[in-house]
Amino acid sequence: MGAGAMKAVTRSWIARRGWLVWGAVILVVSVVPVEWVFGLAPESTWAQSGSLGHAFEFGLFAVLVSVAVARARGDGGPTAGFLAGAAAGLGYGAAIELIQAPIPYRSADPRDFALDALGVAAALGLLWYARRRARRAAPVAAGPDLGGGE
Repeated sequence: MGAGAMKAVTRSWIARRGWLVWGAVILVVSVVPVEWVFGLAPESTWAQSGSLGHAFEFGLFAVLVSVAVARARGDGGPTAGFLAGAAAGLGYGAAIELIQAPIPYRSADPRDFALDALGVAAALGLLWYARRRARRAAPVAAGPDLGGGE
């Protein structure tokens, strides 16, 4: 298998199943103690980096779901898979907070869910913009002559 073929297979696998792997990473990071994940105790700067982490984690998750759904449907439009990506990102964010509630060294915080939602919205907005620009930049494929000429 050549390098180009391997790259296509990898890209295809990530587009179809990357959300499963990333979802598992989010779950593990969300339930184990912070010290186990990062090897350090939270400091005063933890709040800012944790906030960015929430937005990034769930934004990327929503984009991966959106891409997988669009690919499965064969739809490449700018809004392809957005509803599924948004629902998955928000639903998983809420589920993680509920999972953390009974864990003694974790807490369910509505502010974390708000950051998850912000990340989902921002990431899907960037995906929409990128898809829209790509469609505008793509040359129009020559189709059949529909002009009714001779």
